[in-house]
Amino acid sequence: MVKTLALSLIVAIVALPLLARRVQAEGLLSSAASESRTDDPDPPRNEEPKRRARHHHDDCDDDVESAAGELLGILLFYGTIATVDAMVPDKRTVRGVNESGQEITYTIYGPPGYFSDYPYQHEFGYMLMGDEWVSIGKTTSIRGSVEYGTDFSDLSRVGTKLLVEGTSRWGIDIQWDEYFENIPSGGTDQLTLGDLNFTFRAPQGYHSQFRFGLGTNLLEDRNGSEFGINFTTGYDVYLGKPWIWSTEMDLGKVGSADLFRIRSTLGAQWKRAEVFAGYQYTNLEGIELDGFVSGMRFWF
Repeated sequence: MVKTLALSLIVAIVALPLLARRVQAEGLLSSAASESRTDDPDPPRNEEPKRRARHHHDDCDDDVESAAGELLGILLFYGTIATVDAMVPDKRTVRGVNESGQEITYTIYGPPGYFSDYPYQHEFGYMLMGDEWVSIGKTTSIRGSVEYGTDFSDLSRVGTKLLVEGTSRWGIDIQWDEYFENIPSGGTDQLTLGDLNFTFRAPQGYHSQFRFGLGTNLLEDRNGSEFGINFTTGYDVYLGKPWIWSTEMDLGKVGSADLFRIRSTLGAQWKRAEVFAGYQYTNLEGIELDGFVSGMRFWF
């Protein structure tokens, strides 16, 4: 049953972009898409700025570039530490007892971190640290979510996320967002933003896990697709049953545009299901696509 639910969720995440209907129109999302295309001409100087557009503020741009440089330095520092740690695995032989009462022997490489079936299954956190959990914990964690976002005005978003991680600390992180905008001239505009990242989890513990990674961004609208590099970092903190605090930040490029995104949610967990709410802020070369977010996350 659990495997069937997990497979259904993954299929839904992958199929969502195929179900979206694109309508030709002009608006904030069109402005965001045009920022990512090198061959698009700059808008006329006398054009009225789009709502939430700030790409003529040089001081803001300098601050963003400075913050980006600092973040890149931090990512490179922790990336070096993680790479060295991953290249020197710790080999151990562990004995345990399976569900049938038979004694079994495991040979384990790498950090001794395993996963509960879901957060607070054992009344604390999520991960199980130490070899004593080898016959109880899982070696793979899968979590997927569906969500809805809105700025309570013209902009709305339907999003999905998928994170697959292993005991080795390596993982795959996917986010897919479909933005919709009701434009003043009539009609609906649509924009797709997605990313795929390979992540490394460090540090990790019973009550919190941090991760960072590198991957690619995707932007797609009726005029085509753009790609770019992406750095990601995030963490999950288990504050005490049933609360989970999750935050994630992305910094990169898509086409010719700089992309910055940060989100933070607070969720309440029951068994394998989590209901959460929070805020997601996305800045695409000065075009802000932000809003309240709520949804459900499932743990397998």
